[in-house]
Amino acid sequence: MIAGTPYYLSPEICENKPYNHKSDIWSLGCVLYEMTTLKHAFDAQTLKLLVLKILRGMYPPVPSTYSKGLRDLISMMIQKNPHARPSIHQILAMPIIKGKYVHPA
Repeated sequence: MIAGTPYYLSPEICENKPYNHKSDIWSLGCVLYEMTTLKHAFDAQTLKLLVLKILRGMYPPVPSTYSKGLRDLISMMIQKNPHARPSIHQILAMPIIKGKYVHPA
C-alpha cells in the first residue's frame, strides 16, 4: 500500500525497504525543491517511470538565483543513500536555518 504523494517517495520506499525518518527528510527535500523550482524534482507520466527516476536520483539543479546554502540543503536532503541525509536536528542546526526557527512555547 502506498500512502502520500508519489512524487515525494524516497528511493528506499520504492525498493520496499522499511520506512524511517530519513524518508521524511527526502520528502521534505522534494517539497523544498518544488517550492524553489515550481516543478517536481522527479516527474514522469507513469508511476513505474517515476520510481525509476527516483531510484536514479538525478534531478535538474535548483536555480543559482537561490542561495548556495539553500541549494546545498536541498541536495543533502535528496540523497539516494538515506544514511547520507541529515537528521532534522542537523538541519535545524545549519546556519541557513539556525536562528530562523522559533520553537513553539
